Amino acid sequence: MAEIDEETGPAMERELRDAGHDALFIHTNVRDADSVEALVAGTVEHFGRLDVMVANAGGMFQAPALDISKRGFEAVIDLNLIGTWLCNTAAARAMIEGGSGGSIINMSSQNALYGALNGPHYGAAKAGILGLTRSVAAEWAEHGIRVNAVAPGGRTARAGAAPREGQLTGGGDPEYVENVAAATVYLASDLASWVTGHTLVVDDGGTFTNAPPRGA
Repeated sequence: MAEIDEETGPAMERELRDAGHDALFIHTNVRDADSVEALVAGTVEHFGRLDVMVANAGGMFQAPALDISKRGFEAVIDLNLIGTWLCNTAAARAMIEGGSGGSIINMSSQNALYGALNGPHYGAAKAGILGLTRSVAAEWAEHGIRVNAVAPGGRTARAGAAPREGQLTGGGDPEYVENVAAATVYLASDLASWVTGHTLVVDDGGTFTNAPPRGA
């Protein structure tokens, strides 16, 4: 497991180990190619191979398009899109070398599908992830590597957001953590062995009911 926060990462590792799992935390900055390569190398060294990569690091700041500087725009692209690219290529190299294929899951957003007020840089980065996902899925298929994306919508229930107009169910916020996690696990599993180049939208129907776009 990769994390830039040197307090959160070890705590997560301990929690998983206490639950009986073989967990490994590696401090990682996805904006740095050497750091990402070290993550993959450390994972392969510990577990013997790399089966799954979930590229879910991301973030943004909210601002109107005309108030975003070139530097600010590039920072969001660097973290979200280029960071995802670095994780994908590092993982693919290890999977190809391992010879057993694998599954790569990229975290996009509903904002990639219909934009976001005060977040054009984020929407652009997340839309880029969808294009990247489809492109490398086609390129790496011959190696048995599946590449898919998950596009969550809305805000997490744990962040205290209330359900909004346009949701189809009353069971909580569309980006409820467990639902996004379940979608990710599905794409990583053999149940999705015939699924690649696909974007799985997890937004409680917000996309096709034209729910108003929200921030990250």
